[in-house]
Amino acid sequence: MRKLLLFPILILAPVLIQAQPWFDVGVKGGIGTSFMYNSQIFDDQLIVHKFKPGYAFGAKLGFNFIQEHQLTFDVMKSSFKQGFTYRPEGWQGSADALREITVGGLDLLLMYRGNRNGTYFEIGPQWSTYSKVKYSDNGGDYISPLTPDQLVAKSNFGLALGFGGYILGTDNFGITTGLRFNYMFNDLASAEGRDANFPILQPTGKTNITNNIGIMFVMEMNFDFGYLVSPTCGERKKLFVF
Repeated sequence: MRKLLLFPILILAPVLIQAQPWFDVGVKGGIGTSFMYNSQIFDDQLIVHKFKPGYAFGAKLGFNFIQEHQLTFDVMKSSFKQGFTYRPEGWQGSADALREITVGGLDLLLMYRGNRNGTYFEIGPQWSTYSKVKYSDNGGDYISPLTPDQLVAKSNFGLALGFGGYILGTDNFGITTGLRFNYMFNDLASAEGRDANFPILQPTGKTNITNNIGIMFVMEMNFDFGYLVSPTCGERKKLFVF
């Protein structure tokens, strides 16, 4: 974790001496999907992933060293969902049974953002806490006496990266759009969830960790303020300027 937190600082160190910094704040939101990767699911031909929608919205604080280099801190309320279709033993339905797991929580991200020619690339660590879990399964009850929130860990740590562009705005206001990906390093399952073999929820004689992978289309509205030098240093190329 320390190495990931130091990564943005090491990138920016050569430009600190010549920095002409300013701040920006913004609101942002996104829609996308996620993928609960567990190797047991790929080994079991009867269980199939089904992509389900997810969302995130929140706020951003950015510290700009120069036009090309920026550190951002995002606080995002998020929710992601995963569906699985499968056929339980003795299942008589014409369609496969459907299991759905929804996880909601709070994401904290510290990102290095590189800006060039109206586009950006960002990378940094993500820490997520999970406070709300929903579970439904029309194939049967596989979690009693556990409750849904007992299946999922309370927090997780991962890496996020993204890219996009500055679409429109004024000298100190701008709108960006882009894609953001994340990969969570730790097991999504809690200790109780691992004992229940989450998300398989069937005895298989082995346990594999579940890494959550996400992709999201993100839109961001930013307002520059707190210039320590001339505000013209904050101007970035945009597709449309008004």
